[in-house]
Amino acid sequence: MTFTIISCSQQEESLYAENVPTTPDNKTEYGETTDYLTDIGTLNINMIANGNHPGKNDPGFIKNISTPDFAYCHPDVQYFPNGFNGYKYWMVFTPYFGTVGNIQISKRYENPTVVVSNDGIHWSGPNGVASPLQRTPSVNESFSEKKEEPKQGFWSDVDWTYENGKFSLYYRASFIKAVALKSRGAKSQNNMKKLAKNAQRTIVRQTSADGINWTPLEAVYTSDAPYSPKNNHIISPSIVYNGLGYISYEVENNISPNFPGNDPSYIIRRTSGNGLDFSKFKESKVVNFINKPWTKVNSEYAPWHIQATYVDGYYFLCIAAGEVKKSTAESLYIAFSKDGLNFKVLPKPLVEKNTYRSCIFPMSTTSENINFGAVIAYKTGIFKYREFQLNKAKLDGCLPK
Repeated sequence: MTFTIISCSQQEESLYAENVPTTPDNKTEYGETTDYLTDIGTLNINMIANGNHPGKNDPGFIKNISTPDFAYCHPDVQYFPNGFNGYKYWMVFTPYFGTVGNIQISKRYENPTVVVSNDGIHWSGPNGVASPLQRTPSVNESFSEKKEEPKQGFWSDVDWTYENGKFSLYYRASFIKAVALKSRGAKSQNNMKKLAKNAQRTIVRQTSADGINWTPLEAVYTSDAPYSPKNNHIISPSIVYNGLGYISYEVENNISPNFPGNDPSYIIRRTSGNGLDFSKFKESKVVNFINKPWTKVNSEYAPWHIQATYVDGYYFLCIAAGEVKKSTAESLYIAFSKDGLNFKVLPKPLVEKNTYRSCIFPMSTTSENINFGAVIAYKTGIFKYREFQLNKAKLDGCLPK
């Protein structure tokens, strides 16, 4: 009897997402857009950010993030024209202090936080919601990426959908022990299976029917095989519901031999029927960009963080592109698609410099147009609000037939 032994490294080398055949560019550009570049105002989030570990209440880790102490990151908005529980705008975000990526203690505040508004400018927590939804991981719940680094796990990259009468909130747990996630999470077979061992990063989900009372977290997938090449970053996962199922998009850094070319990063698309069990890496697809206008600005630019939305048969990605190898973004672009795999990018960025993971969201649609709102997140910690309109016929004309 002959046994075949496959090493972990061999398994990693054979772990590839499926490449999408390249679609040629028809060279048709969208043209001018209405109010695409015009900010309406600066957001004021009337909130207290709490960076304490569970069970602690050190006032030194409780900070007011209302004007002028902007400290905001990772916005995602659901808009309800007729209101939901008394509010039209519902946003999840993470507080963050200082320029994004420069101050390590800011990780303590990257906790998922829900706020509401009726004008898109003035925000506060809805009555009854715990803030934040998850406290900062303690030292005992954390492990370090490198031996010389302190143990401080953190949450980040919040994103949510509203479908079938419920919010589904997704976010990333980084350097948090599997046993700690199980302790905080649902006592489920799903968590027992997916949290069998530590992973550097784990995507988790909570759901709510009212935006106030939330289910315990469930593990969705991790940064290890079979979901990702080992210890990749599964950056900024963003999920949409298209009426048939769930589609997730995420950024994977090109730091292993598991990707099709030399781009600094790639966007991976996964699918799911229940919003909890998504495609493993080999069953996922690498998103194809018909054009990449960010490379004309800087050849080192690539997607760093993304946010996805789906409306009237169109998939949209709000892409924060920059020098991925320096773990940062700079410019903000909008890409669109009808099949969710081949995306055309509007050549004019929403913002050229100093932006981070931002979001766009549909506010209303007609047979001709889609009206969007946007929360533009700057690396300084400031959010700004704008609205714009895209024409369906002009979008269709840009896509290859």
